[in-house]
Amino acid sequence: MKKILILILCCLSLSDCFGQAKPMRFMGIGMNSTLSTFVSKLKGKGFVEDVNHNKPNMVVMKGVFAGERVKLEVRSAAKTHLVYSVNVFFNMSTQFTYEDLQQRLTDKYGEAAFELNKIKDEPVFVKYTTDYTQWNMDTDTTTNAFNAIILSKCSYHSTSPLIITYLDGKNSKVEALEVNSDF
Repeated sequence: MKKILILILCCLSLSDCFGQAKPMRFMGIGMNSTLSTFVSKLKGKGFVEDVNHNKPNMVVMKGVFAGERVKLEVRSAAKTHLVYSVNVFFNMSTQFTYEDLQQRLTDKYGEAAFELNKIKDEPVFVKYTTDYTQWNMDTDTTTNAFNAIILSKCSYHSTSPLIITYLDGKNSKVEALEVNSDF
């Protein structure tokens, strides 16, 4: 009986290990928290909330990222308030070029999954992290997703020529399910 109990406990702990994926991280903060908790942690890192530009389920903040003054848009799901996306908008005066940021992301995360030209001469660098390796396109469930880091070079955005998006795959699927439940 003791052996059976130990075997069951081992199986349960193994299933927890395989079933849980690592959340996307931004500046060392896991994106597996609510919007208010995540914003509070960013304030602890020196970011200031720009309450004049906040919207429902989106907090705008200003601060320093990678040595540059940036604007952040932290987005969350409407019902659960789980953070699923952080957009980093670099100012027009940034010292970085698209190629600089692409190299920094490649150095940290590895080669891009793919790169494409979204609009003529405006490349988009997309890196899928390996945190969610159990992606199943057939079941398409909230526990099977991938994280992504997307670097965009945008002439259509008037004040930010470079944008990095940190996307938590699991929480973005939760947000999509919440939105779709309204239909």
